[in-house]
Amino acid sequence: MAAIRVGRPERVPSLRRRLLTRLLVPLGALAVGLGVGGSALIHGFVQSTHDRLLAGSTLAIAERLAVGDDDGEVTVDLPAVAFGMLESQARDNIYYNVAHEGGVITGYLDLPLPDIAAMPANVTVFRDASYHGHPVRVAAQVRRLYGVPQPVLVQVAETTAGRRALEVDLLLWLTLLEVALVGGSGMLVWGAVGRGLAPLKRLRRVIDARSARGGMALVPLPLAVVPAEVLPLVVAINGLLARLDQSIGTMRRFTADASHQLRTPLAVLRTHLALLRRYGTDSAEGRAALDDVEGAVKRLERLLVQLLALARADEDPPAVPAAPEVTDLIQVAMEVAAEQVPAALAQDVEVRFEGPEDGTALRVAGNGVLVGELLGNLLDNAIRYNRPGGTVTVRVGAGAGSLGAGPAAGPVMEVEDDGPGIPEAERGRVFERFYRLDRPGEPPRTGSGLGLAIVRALADRLGASVRLDAGQDGKGLKVTVTLRAASGEAGILPEISLSPPGRGSG
Repeated sequence: MAAIRVGRPERVPSLRRRLLTRLLVPLGALAVGLGVGGSALIHGFVQSTHDRLLAGSTLAIAERLAVGDDDGEVTVDLPAVAFGMLESQARDNIYYNVAHEGGVITGYLDLPLPDIAAMPANVTVFRDASYHGHPVRVAAQVRRLYGVPQPVLVQVAETTAGRRALEVDLLLWLTLLEVALVGGSGMLVWGAVGRGLAPLKRLRRVIDARSARGGMALVPLPLAVVPAEVLPLVVAINGLLARLDQSIGTMRRFTADASHQLRTPLAVLRTHLALLRRYGTDSAEGRAALDDVEGAVKRLERLLVQLLALARADEDPPAVPAAPEVTDLIQVAMEVAAEQVPAALAQDVEVRFEGPEDGTALRVAGNGVLVGELLGNLLDNAIRYNRPGGTVTVRVGAGAGSLGAGPAAGPVMEVEDDGPGIPEAERGRVFERFYRLDRPGEPPRTGSGLGLAIVRALADRLGASVRLDAGQDGKGLKVTVTLRAASGEAGILPEISLSPPGRGSG
């Protein structure tokens, strides 16, 4: 037998890579957002720092303004510290002027003047401007001096190259820090995810160890070391293993049952075929051997049919469909009862059917084929083990109360016969496979002991219950099967007789 190889897909999805991507993408977006916010913060910080120096220089000049005693002219004594505080490594150019009554007292004559009338007194005002083609930052303050009717304007301007260089340096350091943060986080996350996935690796080793010798142990996987995130997956795997173990066990039981039960009819066939070879078909012994061969073939055929039915009943139930199957119990019961009439005629047994009136549907939840097989096995048992001239009655109703057996509990079908019945002490064992009743003084039965085992397996698959009771007046056996209701109402219970020719319906 060729080995089965399970190939890996061309591109294997990596859980670690997927987790890393899911973590680093938001982290990268956060880093970009921090970068945008950080650049705005850096710009504001650099601007305010340089503006404070520029304002200090302007205030130092404004404090040196004076008015002459003789002529009332405005004078200014420029302090060295006023421009020394603006010196920096960037070597920015500094411009200033002091203006009064539209003229410049000192400083650069072409430095642009603001609207003095709109400016508040003794308050430093900042503005961006351009001087000789270079961007400059200008600080201006209006002072009112005693004895001078018009205000005096003091301006100090500085080029912005130093500011821009400082901002670029700070942004570069911020970018390097964010790249280091994202890269370091990726490395830490990669290792952390690897450590977090270690329980899955241990679980894989446990599974590999089970199949190391060519077999596969189907016991549940241990849950003690399984992380909570993958616990539902492992629980589902355990459920799958349990169903697989059940299926394999069913197959093994079927194989064992078939091999055990097929030995007897096959031995009979071999024995009588040997007799045929010895005596031929013309002798009495040969004809008797032919009859025994025919009986053995029939028993073998019935045994195979029952074994296959049992194997189907033991299969795991299929997944619950979106719309559950609904079966008309009346129609199925009538069809199955009609199919069993030839066998009943051969056994000299009368089959009766009691159910709702014509046209009334009694719907149950379940597969119609399974319901039919269940009822067919009950009828086959009732006919096979009945007495000659006996009666088998099939009843269907909307609930147990409708058949007089207790409170309503769902759609019910009953199969009652007036044969020898089953002792109460044996009713629990007759559902075992290949179990046969020993009845003193009676000839051995030809059944295989699988009929009621099949009934129990089919009932379990349909979600139904099976109960065994004595028949009317304590004679025979009555089997009651309670099914799951779907919808519908039962009508009156008329009686229909399917009897051999020449017999009454009772």
